[in-house]
Amino acid sequence: MNDQELRDLLHKYGNNTATEDEKSLLESWYLHHQESELPDYTLDERLQDAAAVRENLKRQFGIGRLISLPLRISAAACVLILLSLGGFYFLRKNVAKSQLSAAIHHDIPPGQNKAVLALANGQKIYITGIKKGVIYRQGALQVTRNQNGVLAYTINKSLIEPGNADNQGPAKYNTLSTPRSGQSSITLADGTVAYLDAQSSVRFPVDFSKSKERRVEVTGQVYFDVRHNASKPFRVDVKGQTIEDIGTVFNINAYDDEPAIKTTLISGSIKITRGNSTATLRPGQQAITAPDKANIRIKETDTEEVTAWKNGYFLFNNEKLESIMRKISRWYDVEIVYPQDQNTNVEYWGSITRYDNVSKVLKMLEITGDVKFRIEGKKIFIEKK
Repeated sequence: MNDQELRDLLHKYGNNTATEDEKSLLESWYLHHQESELPDYTLDERLQDAAAVRENLKRQFGIGRLISLPLRISAAACVLILLSLGGFYFLRKNVAKSQLSAAIHHDIPPGQNKAVLALANGQKIYITGIKKGVIYRQGALQVTRNQNGVLAYTINKSLIEPGNADNQGPAKYNTLSTPRSGQSSITLADGTVAYLDAQSSVRFPVDFSKSKERRVEVTGQVYFDVRHNASKPFRVDVKGQTIEDIGTVFNINAYDDEPAIKTTLISGSIKITRGNSTATLRPGQQAITAPDKANIRIKETDTEEVTAWKNGYFLFNNEKLESIMRKISRWYDVEIVYPQDQNTNVEYWGSITRYDNVSKVLKMLEITGDVKFRIEGKKIFIEKK
């Protein structure tokens, strides 16, 4: 909407003369853009009109300091803004309660912290919950978890005897993997932190000191915060391509059921090599590669959307239903069943926490009027309304 239309809506809202549709439109706009983009008129007018919107939202959703929080965090637990072929909707709690399908009779909890650390010696450490402290210790190896829930893999080299088999021969590898409905994070021996989404893995050397580089392999989706070391580059191998950091934070999405590998640079710089093709990314850029092609396509992207999973919420930005349901399938460990004639090209825009039961996410999607859901065991059936 233009400035004049927005100004008119603000005045009508403050005077309680706005229709329900106008209120919904204005509240949706306000949550997304906040006060900084209100039309250019006097400060008193801006504050007075904006306050009316803010106070009403506080009454509806119990949000204390809404204005200081971005939409994608402050509204995540109670509101989803959806852009579909049917129009623009701002979903309120009282509307949702009256329009939900009765087909959701039971619920499925969200994913949680759980992973398996497979050591080079064949031993497996099963990691669940958020308990901090020492999780595993044997000889020179120690696995701990800090107060933020991040695992730390360390080796006390002073405890490794020169003749020990672990100190001889080719490099040995450990693998941290998460199941469906699991997530984990680990600080590697060099200080690099890896965050793993559901159904993902990182394979890394027992000891980085045996090589001139730090090379790891990943599957699924992993977010890296790399401890830069110019003399020992950090490289990630994923499905036939290599990513090299240059002081970097980046995200890799390489699930087998996704149509492309997406590497997104958050900060720093990375170089991607795939066959004979190479590309260097700037922050905010995403490299897209198809599994069966060597070329690398670069585009600008929304890094907040890409890293939403790591920060604890779903964020959909004109995202198709099929893509959304793949995320739900992995995080809640469910099978999605589509009707034969289901249109999966409908696009959604919005945000909701990942830590609610699946029914809350499905209920939000149902409000669009396009689909309804039925949960049977570990299956979610999508049906037309």
